[in-house]
Amino acid sequence: LGQAQLAGESPEELLARFEPGEPLSLRMAAEVWPEVPLVQRSSYIGLTLRLRGREVEGAKREEALLELRRRFPRPDGSLPELDDQLAAEVSSGLTAAALRDLVEERLKREAALAASSAAFEAAEEALLAAVAVDIPATMVKERARAQYAERCRQAEAAALDGDAASREELRSLMTWDAFSAFLASEEAAISRSLALSFAIEAVSSAEGLAVDEQAVTDNLFLYVNECKRNERPVPDMDDPAFRESFEAQYVREAVLRLVVDHAQVEWLP
Repeated sequence: LGQAQLAGESPEELLARFEPGEPLSLRMAAEVWPEVPLVQRSSYIGLTLRLRGREVEGAKREEALLELRRRFPRPDGSLPELDDQLAAEVSSGLTAAALRDLVEERLKREAALAASSAAFEAAEEALLAAVAVDIPATMVKERARAQYAERCRQAEAAALDGDAASREELRSLMTWDAFSAFLASEEAAISRSLALSFAIEAVSSAEGLAVDEQAVTDNLFLYVNECKRNERPVPDMDDPAFRESFEAQYVREAVLRLVVDHAQVEWLP
C-alpha cells in the first residue's frame, strides 16, 4: 500500500555510506493490505449485546404461542396446551415457563431489529471488539481521497449551473488544507468502516455464507423503482460496482443478523 519508505536510516545516512562501484544494501518498509482473519465460531457466537427492550404486543405473543402449538398437534388433531409436556417435546428438560421465556426473548429481539438500527449497531461494536483487524493509515487515506473526490465531483456538478455560492464552495474544496480537515474529521469513521468490512468478511467466510442472487436482484429493482418514484438519478443496473454494493449489503445484514440471533442480550430499561 502506498509508497515504500527507507527504513532504519535517513537518506543522508544512506548517501554517506555509498561508494561508487561497491554493492549497496538498504532496507525498505511498506504497509501491506490486511489479511482477512481466520476466526473460530466461538469468537462471534454468543457475544454480549446491550439493547433497549421494547414491549412485546400481546397479539404477537399469542400468535407466536399458537404457531408453536400447531407444530405439535395431538393424534386426534387437537392442539396441545402450553404445559411442561409440550415444552419437553420442544426440547428435552424444558419447562412451560422456560418455553414462554424463550418465545418472549425471540419476540423482543425481533422487535428490537424491526424498530431501529440499534441492534445492528450493537452487533457491529461487539464484532469489532471480537474480530480485531489493524487498518493501515495508507488504506484509510486512500479511502478518504476517494470519498473526497466524490464530494468534489458533486460540488463541481452543482457549480456548473449554480450560483456564486456554489462556485465558491467548489473553490474552497480544492485545497490541501480542506482535504486535511476532511481526513481529520472522517479518519476514525473510515477506519471503523474498513475494519468492520474485514470482520464481516471473516465471519461470512467462516460460515460459508453465499449471496442469494435473486434476493439481490429483487432489492436492485426495488431501489431503482424508488429512485424513479422520487425523481432521483436512476443508477445503471448493469454496472458491476452497483451490484457489488448491494451484494456487500446483503452479506453485511446476514452476518449481523447471525450475531444478533446468537447473542447474549442484556436488556436495558
